[in-house]
Amino acid sequence: MKNLYQKYFILVFLCFITLGYHNIFAQSVIHELSWLKYYEAAEGKIVGIWPPRSTWIDIQKLKVLHYYKGFNYIFADPDNDPPVYNTIIASGYRPSEIMLSFSSQGEYVYQSLSQFPQSWAYYIDEPADEDVPFSYLNEAKQFVNTNFPGSHIVMSGYKRNSQLTNYASIFDDIMFSSYDHWWIFLGIWLSCCPVDPDQRSDWTDMKNLFGSKFSMTWIGAHKDLSDYDELLGHAQNLGLSKIWLYQFSEVPDQNIEEFCSKAAEHYFLKAYYQQVRDKKVNGQFVSRQFVSFPYPSSIPINYDHANLIFNNDIVINNHRVDDYYAANSIIAGGQFSFIIPEGKSATFNTQNYIQLKPGFHATAGSIFRAFIGD
Repeated sequence: MKNLYQKYFILVFLCFITLGYHNIFAQSVIHELSWLKYYEAAEGKIVGIWPPRSTWIDIQKLKVLHYYKGFNYIFADPDNDPPVYNTIIASGYRPSEIMLSFSSQGEYVYQSLSQFPQSWAYYIDEPADEDVPFSYLNEAKQFVNTNFPGSHIVMSGYKRNSQLTNYASIFDDIMFSSYDHWWIFLGIWLSCCPVDPDQRSDWTDMKNLFGSKFSMTWIGAHKDLSDYDELLGHAQNLGLSKIWLYQFSEVPDQNIEEFCSKAAEHYFLKAYYQQVRDKKVNGQFVSRQFVSFPYPSSIPINYDHANLIFNNDIVINNHRVDDYYAANSIIAGGQFSFIIPEGKSATFNTQNYIQLKPGFHATAGSIFRAFIGD
């Protein structure tokens, strides 16, 4: 009888533990539908960014800039620190989408650039303003032309002086950004008293003076927030095809969104909206499923995408990631935003195939969800 009571007690105890464990550790799983807004560079446009170091070394932040905010080019100052460059590449930027700085720790050196693949452009910051010797600049130009033929050589500046034309002759592209207005008086450029720090008249002068060499310039995230609309509109009017946001000083995310919104209004970026279905477990984001086509410019008034919801997880367990490449369409969300080459496709079944943005890369063991289209 004693043994029977013991067995009964053990059974009741196990049931209590099992039920208690279930109640204590039960997971709350919810699905939330929302609209995701993202940007892509308009055709023929370069929208670049000089991010702060905290972003340079953060793959997820770089992916947000690349895949959500539409910055298709990026400025990199590796500072003789290959891990910074490697992080940028790992986030999805290709060398052909990087403008790489000549400078390192405040000194102009260029031999160290040989450790990196050929970049789209090589940049020297404000050489005319700092009176960098012409002998150095010509040597640097020869180095780039010999080792990286076809790459652009870019300079920036904030002063207007009689030497500017001589410096500009060495470079393929000139960027100019100044918060003082410059006037020419008796053949000499002067500036004082920034009563009106509006840069637009200086940009017009630069365009008239240098033509196609002035095809891009900086806009400062730290100072130009209230002027994004006017500056981007003037850049459009001047026919500039490349705009770079100087964000090296940390700014709030809303500042970046404001820039992107105005860049879309002036045809440097294109805005898209796409409905997503997020899965959250105990309040934490787990995965994102795309349940609509991308809609340009605005959220549609009428839509019904219930039949597009795809409820199965696709688990990548093959070490050959190229088996899972997918062709162009949409952006991959959240922590599952990766990169693959364009032109790859993966058949899902005889009717549908997985559609992901060019560059999506599903690594072995990862889980992703995708919009399923015809």
